Amino acid sequence: EMEVAGKVVKEPLVIGHECAGIVEEVGSEVKNVAVGDRVAVEPGVSCWRCDLCKNGRYNLCPDVKFLATPPYHGGLAHQ
Repeated sequence: EMEVAGKVVKEPLVIGHECAGIVEEVGSEVKNVAVGDRVAVEPGVSCWRCDLCKNGRYNLCPDVKFLATPPYHGGLAHQ
């Protein structure tokens, strides 16, 4: 067992909260990125329903799910 971000990790956890990738597909309404673009991935997934999210302070969301912070796995993987 070990502790990460105040939570005890009891089983294997994929690390990596700093991720990047290459865009493979975009929707017809997407104008700011194109297939083949290199992008950085936002490691936090906020609720977008609380007042903080609605006011643009999604980084302070109390319900954020953050990559590589238990119980959520990180983004490092072999292809």
